[in-house]
Amino acid sequence: MKKDIGRNDPCYCGSGKKYKNCHMGKESAGINNNKNLMYIAIMVVIVAIAGFSIYYNAQQTPVQNTNSQSTPVPPPPGEAPPGKVWSSAHGHWHDK
Repeated sequence: MKKDIGRNDPCYCGSGKKYKNCHMGKESAGINNNKNLMYIAIMVVIVAIAGFSIYYNAQQTPVQNTNSQSTPVPPPPGEAPPGKVWSSAHGHWHDK
């Protein structure tokens, strides 16, 4: 149908317009539109996977008790590491 048409040659459709003002922009717009749809579909899939991952991890992670009136935690067995002291309120070692 169209063979080696230059920008300024008459359009192959017979409209009398130059190719650049007739079908040149319309043909490339279809390709870009398909690429845009592909990128949108990929982004939707990525967002769906991320949302599912966040939801799934939230369901699997136990909630820690942040209540300041929680029961004291006993120190682990054995000696304290050098320069450390056990905090039963926080449940871990602190620097002296």
